[in-house]
Amino acid sequence: MTKAEPQQPGERPPPALVFLVTAAALQRLATTAANSDLWGFLAFGRLFWETGRFPYQDVFAYTPTLTPWVYHEWLTGVLFYPLYLWTGGTGLQVLKYGLGLATFYLLSLAARLQRSRACLTLIVFLAVSPFLTLFYSPVRPQVFTYFFFALELYLLEGARQRGRWRSLWLLPPLLALWANLHGGFVAGLGLLALYLVGEALHRRPYRAYGVVLLGSGLATLINPYGLQYWTYLQGAVSMPRPYILEWAPLYNFYQAGQMPGFFLFVLLSLAVMLVLLAGWVRWRDYTGWLTLAVTAYLSLKHVRHLMFFLLALGLYGPLLLTRFAEKCGPLPRLPSLSITLKKNIVVILCSCLATLFAYQFIRSQPLSLVIPSHPEERYYYPVAAVDFVKRENLSGKILTDFTWGQYLIWQLYPACRVAFDGRYETVYPREVEEAYQLFIEGLPGWSGFLERYPPDMILIAKASRPYLLLKAEPRWREVFADAGSALFVSKEFSPNLTPAVGQ
Repeated sequence: MTKAEPQQPGERPPPALVFLVTAAALQRLATTAANSDLWGFLAFGRLFWETGRFPYQDVFAYTPTLTPWVYHEWLTGVLFYPLYLWTGGTGLQVLKYGLGLATFYLLSLAARLQRSRACLTLIVFLAVSPFLTLFYSPVRPQVFTYFFFALELYLLEGARQRGRWRSLWLLPPLLALWANLHGGFVAGLGLLALYLVGEALHRRPYRAYGVVLLGSGLATLINPYGLQYWTYLQGAVSMPRPYILEWAPLYNFYQAGQMPGFFLFVLLSLAVMLVLLAGWVRWRDYTGWLTLAVTAYLSLKHVRHLMFFLLALGLYGPLLLTRFAEKCGPLPRLPSLSITLKKNIVVILCSCLATLFAYQFIRSQPLSLVIPSHPEERYYYPVAAVDFVKRENLSGKILTDFTWGQYLIWQLYPACRVAFDGRYETVYPREVEEAYQLFIEGLPGWSGFLERYPPDMILIAKASRPYLLLKAEPRWREVFADAGSALFVSKEFSPNLTPAVGQ
């Protein structure tokens, strides 16, 4: 093979391109503001390790709770807490970066099984890398779900492309572990079902997928809750979540200002390119079409599923580009430029861009875990108000903003118990949720929550409607306020407390 020949599937890509894609991925993974769910995982892990017992009943809320408490991320909390205890945010961030890069490495291996060109695979990865910042906030159990989804794609492609059927028996233990780390294991079962249907439509060997799917489904019953886990999932998958933006439709998520317009443009461009390429090369892979179509539909319905579509795109996009390149043939040579000079130009461009991404990654202090305390931040925590509660040794029942609940659990339990928090359907019955919605939106009947589930303290955002309503209520006294939050206490609670409003 001469230097003038195009790269063939299986060849190693230029190191400069690998460096560029790795640096770009790390730069997009480098989010440091702690996600509000993290505190719930840590609180569960602390409770598990300190009591030495598995908690089947919630202890963090003072309102009515479900029995048993089905916490589908329980193993995540059990792992995260000692890691955070020993290494702080650094260990959690390293875990996130490691799993993020490993996810794309597994995708590259799966694409290689399809004989996709390595350079084209990396180009697709580069195109989807900007979206990583939406799905890898530190640190959530979704990092395990994305990793296992990519690993499953690799195992499934190994079976159908290379006949590695025995490797499919890794999936039942994988799904058992996955089910205890995160409820996203349902995506793994769904992927198996898509391969089963797709290969059956092709009249290719498919029975092994069905047997492994059955075994994997049974393996997910190996969890602390048994069948009750699946009973919980049945309701959780279908219930509305109006306060969780990642469960909103894709366009609503964009309208809410959570996704830049450029991201939406890139996503639409990738989808259109995918369809055009598939038509051009006459792609007839039912399994691939099913995987892309179903993940695309789920992405439109709930933006949190977009990452599954991007992972599927990372597998099938390079294949379509490779088929397109093979159909078009080699590009015409430019006689004015030598092959060595052209390669050097590409290497220099890739190296410059990679250096820029690497600099941005290092500058972001990627190993830190930040707790934003300013209300203009995307993730904002009432740090000063919580410090006030601790300093004054306040204890009791506290009603707070939905997104702050788990932070208060982590910081104030056992002195304080919350009324409602981001654990949502895993803990609270529907009637508590509905009453809370009226309160937090300041709708007619908002005070019903205070009457049915009376708190001692209310910690609320100053920009919210309940803040204005509470200011006009004679039963409640504002004892702390800063730029973003305010703490109210009932007149009967701690009457000798000195207010610290305006600190």
